[in-house]
Amino acid sequence: MREKTVRTALPAALLCGAFALVACGEDGGGSNELTGAAVRAAAAQAGEAAFERAGHPIDGNLDCADEGSGENLRLTCDGKTRDGQDARLTAEADRNPEIDTSDGVKIEGFDVVGTVGGDQVINQKGCLGVGC
Repeated sequence: MREKTVRTALPAALLCGAFALVACGEDGGGSNELTGAAVRAAAAQAGEAAFERAGHPIDGNLDCADEGSGENLRLTCDGKTRDGQDARLTAEADRNPEIDTSDGVKIEGFDVVGTVGGDQVINQKGCLGVGC
C-alpha cells in the first residue's frame, strides 16, 4: 500500500522504477533532472525510515530542501523525533544518484549523515531508505 501512496505523490517521471536523476526524458526530447518536490518527498520518506531503524522515530514528517542537481545534488532534511529532539539529515550525491520506488522509497548514490540532538546516529554511504 505504501508504494501506491508514494507513486501517487511523485510526478510521472519518477514512475520509471529505479532510474538516474537525469534518466527519464520529457516529451521525447532532452532530460528531466529530478530535483524539487519529487526528490524532497523521496528523501523525507527514506530519511524517516532510516531514523526509525536507528531508534529515533520522527514525529510527523521531515522537511527537506534540495540544492544542485545530478552528481552535485545535496539534500537537507529537518524534523523532530517523537521525544522532541531536533533531527537533521544531510545527503550528498557521491555518484549517479537514483531513486527507487518499486518496494518503498530508496535513494542511492548518496553519502548520508543523520543527527539527533547534535549527535550522529546515521552514517551511510550509497543507500538510504527501504531495502538498504
